[in-house]
Parts: sequence; C-alpha cells; structure tokens
Amino acid sequence: MKQLYTIQKVHKIFETGGSSPLLVTCNDYNEWVCKYDKFSNYLFNELIASEFAKIWDINVPDTALIKVDKEHVPFEKYTSLQPYYFDKECFGSLYIKETMEVNLSLIPLFKEKSFINKISNKEDFLKIAFFDIWLANEDRSHNNFNLLIKFDENNIKFFYAIDHVNILNTSSALNYGIAELTEEETIINTELAKILFSRIRGLPLIVESLVEKMYLCTINCQNKIDEIFSLVPDSWLIDKEDYKEKIITNIFSDTWKKSCENNFRSFIQSFIVN
Repeated sequence: MKQLYTIQKVHKIFETGGSSPLLVTCNDYNEWVCKYDKFSNYLFNELIASEFAKIWDINVPDTALIKVDKEHVPFEKYTSLQPYYFDKECFGSLYIKETMEVNLSLIPLFKEKSFINKISNKEDFLKIAFFDIWLANEDRSHNNFNLLIKFDENNIKFFYAIDHVNILNTSSALNYGIAELTEEETIINTELAKILFSRIRGLPLIVESLVEKMYLCTINCQNKIDEIFSLVPDSWLIDKEDYKEKIITNIFSDTWKKSCENNFRSFIQSFIVN
C-alpha cells in the first residue's frame, strides 16, 4: 500500500453524518479523500474492507496510508478536528472525478432506459450487497447507498463501493461475535435493486454465480489475511493477532458463510423476485 504525505493545506472537509473526511493533495500530486479518527479500529475497518473488496473484484478507489502534516490542517476553521487525530497515519482513498453519489434523487434517472443500459456491470450491485452481508456492513442501505457511479471515456457507467467504517457490526473488536444483517441493512431492499434486476430473466444464473464466487473469494481472502494485516501501521495500536483470530473465527467459518448464502438468497427472493 502506498505511503504518502500531504504537501498543501487541506482543500475542504466533506461534511457528512459520519467521519467527515478531508480532501488533501499528497506528494504523488493526486487528491485524496483522507479519513482520520480518534478510534483506530474504524481506520482498520476501512483498510481490511478495501483489501477484501479488491479480492472480490469490487471497484473501490485506490487506497493509501497518508501522513497529514498538522500545519496543513486549519484547526481554527474546522473546530471538530483535533491535532492528535493526525499523530498516526490516516486512511486515504483516491478522489475520483466525474462521479455521482448514488442516492434517492437519482432513482428517476435509473428508470431511464438510455441511462441504465449504459451501466456496464449491473451485477456488481448484487456483488457489493453480498460482500456487505459477509462483512456485516451495517451502513449501506436505502438511506445511505455509499456507492458512486463513475463515467469513463466511453460514457459507460459503473459502480464504486465506498465507506466501510461500519463493517463487522460496527465493531472490529468482535467481542460479541457477529450478527446477520437485517432487512433494513441491505441495498437489496431498495427500489434501485428492483429497477436493476426485476426484469432480468437471467437473475437465477447471476445469483448462482455470485454464490459460487463468494465461497472462492472468501477462501482467497483468508489466504491473504497475513499479507493484509501486515499493512496495518503500528501507530494504530491494533492488537493484530487478537483481531486476526477473531476475524478468522467469525467471518471465515463454514457456518457463517452458509448463513450469508441463505441471507443473500432470501433477500433476493423477498425484495426483487416478489
């Protein structure tokens, strides 16, 4: 993973209901969306989710660990920021231009045939939903898609998944085990899911293919677990061995995977087929 540092003053803060990340320029001369936090486990969640997503072949922004120079942070302007947030590396996602954030206001656009026909990877919507079920991501739903639509040079649109702070039931410590997502915590239970898939005759084949990929991808994720944990910086003060053991016990068990498969199939049947 890239190790970068800021070279200019912070450009802006994204005022969100959650982490309120910063937009910064780093020594690679690119702009990055930079997440900081007083609780390192949230940064840890972002890191492991992004690495797992790459193995699942899910579009996510390029990632980096970013050292933010405190002299570049206007603390007098952004009073919610504290200097000690930047004693450790921050988690950075490459700022992707020419994107739109998916929200309810875009639903009429998705209903236009000329728009939806240009989405090149509709199946990724369901893959991301399945990924969320596996990682127990409680923060991607009808109220907060945490998806971007990207336009490439051929005007083909495709999905990017962002913001994975709330995986593992919002607690990467996993002290209480792991719980299935509810019907209100999945993007399968959305009007957009029905628009994308309710008229697709090949939906059963798509589902079977994604179930097969889930088992293969989770095996690959487990095989890469040591490599992924080696990316976690010491400054986050994460007990890597403890976290690793709990993650392996919870999300890589055969029982959990089967539960995820059943949950995925049930959501498809309830909210798209019916």
